[in-house]
This record gives sequence, C-alpha cells and structure tokens, in this order.
Amino acid sequence: MSGAEPGFTTARLTVQPATIADAPFIHALWTDPRVMTFVGFPRGLPITLAEVEARLTHAQAYPGGRLLSARLNTTNEPIGHLKLAWPDAQGIAEPDIKLLPEYWRMGYGRELWLALVAYQFQHTGCQIVQATPNVANAGSVRLQEVAGLRRVNVALYEFPETMRAYTSPVPHYVYQLTRERWIAQSRANM
Repeated sequence: MSGAEPGFTTARLTVQPATIADAPFIHALWTDPRVMTFVGFPRGLPITLAEVEARLTHAQAYPGGRLLSARLNTTNEPIGHLKLAWPDAQGIAEPDIKLLPEYWRMGYGRELWLALVAYQFQHTGCQIVQATPNVANAGSVRLQEVAGLRRVNVALYEFPETMRAYTSPVPHYVYQLTRERWIAQSRANM
C-alpha cells in the first residue's frame, strides 16, 4: 500500500478516508438492523458512538483495513462506508461496503463495489479479492457475480460464545476474483 491517503471518485460518488466527523453517520449505519442483519447482528451492532470515534481516531490501525466514507458528488451527503482491506499472507483481501437502506437498489452498491475491487488490485498488492455474502442476501450475491467474482465455497460463520446473545450465525458463500481474471475482464471491457 502506498503512503498516499486512499480514495477515488466514481460517476456519482466520492470515496475518501472516514474521519471523526463521519462517526455519527457510521454509528447510525452500524446500529441499523436493516444494514447489519445479513452480517450476523439482527439488532444492529452493539457499539457506542465513542467506540466508533475511537476506531476512526486510530484508522490506520483498524483491524484488516481502512474505513472509507462514500458521499454523493452532488450534495456531499454520506450514503455509506467501505472497508479497504489489507491483503493477508496469502494475498487475499476482503473489502466490504455498507449503504444506507434508502440508497439500496439504485446502482450505488454496484458502482462502489466495482471501483473498490479495482482499487484493491491497483493499490494494495492483493492477489485475490474475496467476498462472503450471506446466502439470503440476494442483492449482495448478485453484486459479486456482476463484478466477476466466482463462488468457490459455502460456509457457516458462528460468533464466539461470548457474542452469541446478540448475534446470529451467518451462512455465506465465498466468492473470489483473482488478479489475473480481473485484468482479463478489465481488458475485455475496454
């Protein structure tokens, strides 16, 4: 990863590192059951605003990646956040997107995901982008397939015993896109 701050612009959105100013928005997103149910938090993530602020204060040390905010180009209104993922020892990066429900089914998820996947390959040195959508999340499953990821496995994630009172198991598919296949797809779309 280069020393430059991560970020990019799409046709309708600007993506840049999340800051403390984004904490209330991210807190609202993470505590919204509609957003978090498919990732195992049916009542939303039990996190305080102060805990979100602490994560944003130490953004470079965020486990597994860097939080980014997605804002409309026209109004600068936040509509979601992304996780730019650091590749693991095998070169696998698992980025993520979360959008406010009022922006679902408007093409923003696709726009962000395609740009985020490209950014992962262009700027992080990852060899594989991986996604693990809940099997019941038809929109996310469709998104992976549109972006060229291929289903390679089905699995079940269960939270540690200490978290089971407020979580649910997550049956999910494992989708992957290799750097080589992404390059070939990119050339074919030119």
